[in-house]
Amino acid sequence: MQTSMRLLEDVRDFTNGDAWTRFHAIYAPYLFGWLRRHAVPAHDVDDLLQEVLRVVAVELPNFTHNSRPGAFRCWLRTILANRIRDYQRNKKSQGMLGSEALDRLADHLADERSALSATWDREHDRYVARRMLAAIEADFEPVTWKAFWLVAIEGHEPEWVAGRLEISVESVYASKSRVLKRLRLAAADFLDR
Repeated sequence: MQTSMRLLEDVRDFTNGDAWTRFHAIYAPYLFGWLRRHAVPAHDVDDLLQEVLRVVAVELPNFTHNSRPGAFRCWLRTILANRIRDYQRNKKSQGMLGSEALDRLADHLADERSALSATWDREHDRYVARRMLAAIEADFEPVTWKAFWLVAIEGHEPEWVAGRLEISVESVYASKSRVLKRLRLAAADFLDR
């Protein structure tokens, strides 16, 4: 799952506060959680988060999508790596000790072939997918959602789902189709393609 080109275009327009609010609502929790899980001391997380978002706001008008899936995700990862390095340099210039763990984190994030970069990519895609699914779940009756979830997400056979939910196999297929159709519409706010 990749970030929406439409959302990125909207955020580039500094007069579109709604787009920035939407972008911030999507990415601030992701970045905050990611930093907390990956060796960043709690007292540094907020400062790094604000710095990353500041740089994104300033540099986004210069971002050129290269039509490769995940281009924005990689660009954001690079910004995060560079902000961590700058944060470390600033601490050291103030006579504070830097963190070797943060130095390693920045190095691994900057290396697109590292295991940490692969983790970033997977976690980003899962996060965006969860956000997208959560955004549409309330649009469906519980049995419709459950049928979709059991077939499309958990991979159960439609016949098994029909028996478990006490609905027809046709209803299972219809539920899956309805949710996927709505998911494609919702994807316009989240996905590149």
